[in-house]
Formats: sequence, C-alpha cells, structure tokens
Amino acid sequence: MILLEKPYVSDFLQETIVHLQIPVLATGFSKSLRLASDMNMVESSVFFAALETIESPLLYSNSENSVELLNRYCPDHPVTKNVNYFKDKSKLREIFSKANPDIWYHRFALKELDDVDISSFTLPFVIKPVRGFASIGIHSVYSETEWKAALSGIKNEVKLMKDVFPDEVVSLNEFIIEKYIEGTEIAIDAYFSDSGEPVILNILTHLFGSKSDMSDRLYMTSDEIVRKYHDPIVQYLEEIARLRNLRNFPFHLEMRQASNGSFVPIEINPMRFMGFCVADVEYYFYGINPYEYYFQQKKPDWDKILESRSDKLYGMFGIDIPKHLDKNRIRFDYEKFIAHFSKPLFYIKLDYKKLPMAIYLFAEVAKNRFSEFEEILYSDLSDFISSAGPNG
Repeated sequence: MILLEKPYVSDFLQETIVHLQIPVLATGFSKSLRLASDMNMVESSVFFAALETIESPLLYSNSENSVELLNRYCPDHPVTKNVNYFKDKSKLREIFSKANPDIWYHRFALKELDDVDISSFTLPFVIKPVRGFASIGIHSVYSETEWKAALSGIKNEVKLMKDVFPDEVVSLNEFIIEKYIEGTEIAIDAYFSDSGEPVILNILTHLFGSKSDMSDRLYMTSDEIVRKYHDPIVQYLEEIARLRNLRNFPFHLEMRQASNGSFVPIEINPMRFMGFCVADVEYYFYGINPYEYYFQQKKPDWDKILESRSDKLYGMFGIDIPKHLDKNRIRFDYEKFIAHFSKPLFYIKLDYKKLPMAIYLFAEVAKNRFSEFEEILYSDLSDFISSAGPNG
C-alpha cells in the first residue's frame, strides 16, 4: 500500500508502482501523475478500511505530506502513532536517550527563542525544528555571534517557508536545542522487516564544507563506506527495535558516529526513505530498487553488489541557493552545474523559488578524482548563479 503526495514523485517510483501493482490511495494528486492510468488506484474508504485490519501493513509514502491523511483516517493505528512519534524530534530523543544517556536537549517555542540565555548551554550546540525536512531551520552555534545569526536566519526561513510544506512535515513554531555531536555524519535508508529485522538499503556519509555548514550539499558512498558501517549500524538498529516495536517500517535515518565509536541519532524520517527523488540513489549507485526490496522484503547481497564498484565514488548533491541571496533576483545555471561532472547519473531540476533546493544530482567518479566532488562541496556557487534580467 502506498500514499503518494506532493511535492514530487519520480518516474522511477511510478514505474515501480506500476510494475508491482502496489495499491495506491486515489487522490487528486495521485490521479494527476503521468502513469496514474496504469496504477492500481484504491478509493480512500477501501484503502483505509484495509489498512485498519492490518497491525503492521506494508505501507510506504514518498512524502511526509501524507501524514495528515493518516491522522485524519486512522489516528489510532500503530503506524500513525509511530509516524507521529518519530516526526517529533523531542519525543524521539526520549527513546534515544536510553541508548545515549549523555545527550542533552531543550525544547522552545519560536516566540521564546529571543529570550533564551545560551550561557547555560555547552558550546557548540545545534538548533533545529521539532518537525523538519531538508535542513530547513537547522543551525550550528559555536558562539554568541553565531547564535544571533542563527536567530536571524530562522526568522527569515519562517517567512520563506510559509505555506511551502504542511505543518505535519515542517513546523517552525517549535525548536530543540541540543548537544552538537562531533564525528562522521551518516545517512541510511532501511526498513524493519515483518519479523523486526533491520535491512539496510543505502549508506552515505554526509560531508560538510565548514563547521557551520548544515546543508545537504554532498552525500557520498563507496564500497569502503558500506563495508565499514553496515554491520555496526545493523547492531545499533537492533537496539532501537528492542526499545519500540517496529515491523514493516521503512525509514531514513541520519546519525553521527562519535569519537568513541557509538552512534548518536539525529533524526528518523518514518514511512519513507530519503525525500524527493533521493531514495532513487539506491538504484543509480548500487542497482537496488528500494521500493521493490521493501515491498518484497528482499535483502541486498552487499558483497556481490560492491564487488564491481571497488574503484568508484558516488555522490548525491542537493544544491540550495545561498540564504543571503534573493531567489527572485538571481538565475541558477542548471546546465553549467550539470556540465561540471564527468559522469552525472541522474538529476532533477527544481523550482528554487518555491522549494528549498535548486537541483538534485547523482554522479560517479573514480576514487582518484574526488576533487571533482570536493570543488562543489566548497564552492560558493557563484560560478553557477547570475543576476536575473528585468523579466526575472
């Protein structure tokens, strides 16, 4: 069963839905999709009645915009309760604190932030929305000056994001301030199977251009990265599964590995893998169709998959417009950006005037050509941005 909602459904996901004939909730949006006529559309009364009869259904959504539908039609279902639980980052920290007792956090309303005295907090720390998406509203703070800049940035983001996402997905009315965890940031797509076994479909390391960078500029993977982290992450996910009953549960997890080797979760995005088209990277990087693997409860043969990729690096680039620029007064040169890469695998151009990102791009390079990725990681993007003409 699948819920399809705005803002974006990739052709790859649509083709998979048609091929597997996964039941799709019939909505105005899903019926407008390119391959809608070939999909197994199910009206809401039938769809949610069937959902209510299954305690741990095979359910997926491309977008957290669909959370509102779950709350409307089946608010007491275990799936709805788990989705709401994991979307609330402060509640999430209640469960994570059992595995990471030294992690602290505080919750504040937006209107309270101007009066927060940060002298009682250990620097550095991170401030982020209680419910968020795509690094919106996330700032690292190393000093009083950076705190003031973060407050200014948040107020600007509140204006820019107004009406872009529903409150269930991004809410800039409440924030948490929490300990900054030094270490490698890791992103995974995975699911807990019908028996509760964690199955990993993707492992990426999140690279940053500076200590204050909180963007999604570059996620990277390789055979070495997958082999290094796979088994320790599985063991950690088994711990999480024991803290909360999770079966047939797809999710995207971002976490850091601290200097002592322990994993400290940043967030779990429930009911989906990475957002927009980014879950498709599993196919472009590893030949794994994540939707097929989840719905058919398949496990990757990582040794076989990685054997042919031992000399490659794979990068996923999420490019947003620098926050100090007026999006209505600039033009992003998509073609020049794409041309930077010697082997782009896939890209999707987005309307950066309406959405947080300008483009997502997946690329491959030989390991000895990491500089091709690094140049974009540290770029101020001025090579790809020019002033818009009088007609925009």
